[in-house]
Amino acid sequence: MRVKWIIAATFFLSSAFCAAQESYMISLDKANSSLAVPEMAERNGVVYVAYRSFDFLRGSDQLQVLAYDLSSHKELRHATFSVPKVQGARAANGLTLSKDGNMLAYVEIHNPSLVLLLSAKDLSEIRRSNAVPFTDADYRCEFDGFDGEDRLSFMSFSRDVPRFVRLSATDFKVVSDTRASSLTKAVYSSYLIWNPVAGRFWLPDGGGNVLQFNEDGQPAGEKLATDIHQLDVGAIALGQSGVVAFYAMVSRGVVASYTGQKSHALELPCSPRPYGVSNDHAYAGAICITQPGGLPEAGGDRILTSDFLLIRADGPQVVWRQKMSALGAGAKDNFGWASAVIEHQGTKISVIAPTKSPELAVYEIDAPQ
Repeated sequence: MRVKWIIAATFFLSSAFCAAQESYMISLDKANSSLAVPEMAERNGVVYVAYRSFDFLRGSDQLQVLAYDLSSHKELRHATFSVPKVQGARAANGLTLSKDGNMLAYVEIHNPSLVLLLSAKDLSEIRRSNAVPFTDADYRCEFDGFDGEDRLSFMSFSRDVPRFVRLSATDFKVVSDTRASSLTKAVYSSYLIWNPVAGRFWLPDGGGNVLQFNEDGQPAGEKLATDIHQLDVGAIALGQSGVVAFYAMVSRGVVASYTGQKSHALELPCSPRPYGVSNDHAYAGAICITQPGGLPEAGGDRILTSDFLLIRADGPQVVWRQKMSALGAGAKDNFGWASAVIEHQGTKISVIAPTKSPELAVYEIDAPQ
């Protein structure tokens, strides 16, 4: 299937695309985004936030967790937990809600590891573990949230083959351990996007296409087909069978989507990467940067502008933008990017994003009609 192209003129990033909006800040006591970026999850108008706090010597042995009501603009609960001590920048690997909405899971994969389960109702601790299901043979390790049966889901690569592990949330024992051994070749791509609820993953083929597979590596029949010849920089799964993928060059790029068994693409005058998931699979977020031309030694890698783009997948189309920089933290070998949270409720869309200050920015936007 050939991709349907929609070529964007330079004015696509103009203010004409900005929907009516209001904004406010959520204070994060003791947060330091240069050392650890906040992890977020949302459900039914409540955003949950988890982040490490640090002392003046850049040490951390406490995790702050809060629940905030977006409709009333009020903090509902705040709890502090003792966690393994670290020194300096620290990458977290996710905060996620169980499918029944009763439990939060916060995970740090890198040593010292932590899996912390909390009650979403009162933020009390349920149980914890300092072990994750990886060995020295695993690399590119990830935590991918809960599956459809509320089991903890972890992904890694073992001998260049994707490996998918599920743990019981009641005792942290391994429930399933599957390798995608049916793949016809080893995986060297820049990303793999797994949906543990659907039991499928998306993988770029290096030629602009993105293919969906079952966990054993068999083709699932879904395919984002393009003729894009730019770098694969990431993707976001949209429910059971959709995907939005991002392609980039120095100061230009493309966002392509596969929805309703059709592929579409939008050319951008900037370089995009994923930066936000939504409770509504019709939307996704990206940070899009513009850089000057020329060689890096001549200043060609300097970022000129950086915008958050709210993307509607069935186009795709940019429906809102906001000046924003991507944030990340961690050591060289375990760096983690932050991500915005996008909540669609009725006629409003809320975008909650980390900032360089000890606070979150919340933008309330009129949903496109």
